[in-house]
Amino acid sequence: MRFGQRPMAVLKSLTLSQVDELRAIGKVRSYRKNEAVYELGQPADALHLVLRGRVRLRDRNWDGRDITVGFAAEGEACGLEALAEMPRRVLSATAAENGELLSIDTESLRDLLIRDAALTRHLLRHSAEVMTHMEERIKMLAFLDVPSRLASTILWLADRCGVQSERGVEVPYWFTHQEMADLIGSTRETVTTILADFKRQDLIDSRSHHFVVLNRRAVTDRIRLPQFGEPVEKSV
Repeated sequence: MRFGQRPMAVLKSLTLSQVDELRAIGKVRSYRKNEAVYELGQPADALHLVLRGRVRLRDRNWDGRDITVGFAAEGEACGLEALAEMPRRVLSATAAENGELLSIDTESLRDLLIRDAALTRHLLRHSAEVMTHMEERIKMLAFLDVPSRLASTILWLADRCGVQSERGVEVPYWFTHQEMADLIGSTRETVTTILADFKRQDLIDSRSHHFVVLNRRAVTDRIRLPQFGEPVEKSV
C-alpha cells in the first residue's frame, strides 16, 4: 500500500495558454465558506477547478447524515462526472473556506478537449490519480487499524497540502476531528483520543487553523501493517 501520495494539481501541470483557454470558456465565481457548489443527484453540467481555497466533498449515509469523503485543494478539480459526461452528481461539494472556482460547462469542455489532446491527457491523468487514491483508501480501511489509518491520513494531508518549516511540515488548513473521523471510517471521539496520544509523543502539534507533523518517521512507524491471517481491528 502507498500512503501520503500527493495527487497532481492539474492547473499547475498546464501551460499558460491552456489555462487561458480554460478561463476563456469558463466562469470564475467566489464562494463563501460552507456555500454549496453542487449537490448529490444534481445534473453533472460543469467541471470545477479550484483557483483558491478548498472544496469539501461529501456523501450521505443511510441515516441521512453528510459524511466527508475527500477534498479538492487549490489547483485540483472536482465534479469529474462532467469530464465523463455522467448525467448526475455522485457526491456533494461545499466550499470548506472562502475561495474561487473556475467552472466550465460540459459542452464547452467537450469542444475544447476535442481540439486539445494534451489537455485531455492531463485531465484523464488527474481523474486516474483520484481513482487510484480512492482505491488506496479502500485498502486502508480494509487492512489497517484505526491508529494506522489516522497516521497514514496525516501523512497524506501533509504531502498534499503541507509546507516545510523549521518545526516540520505544516498543514495550513484546519480539519475538524469529525472530518478526520469521516475520512478514516471512525468516530470523532476516537480521533480526538489518538491525536492527543500523537501530541504527547511529539509526533504532531496543532495550532490555530493548522497542524504540524513534527516527526514524519515516527508517524510512518505508527502505520502497522497486519500479518497474513491476522484479524484487523473493527472501526470504532
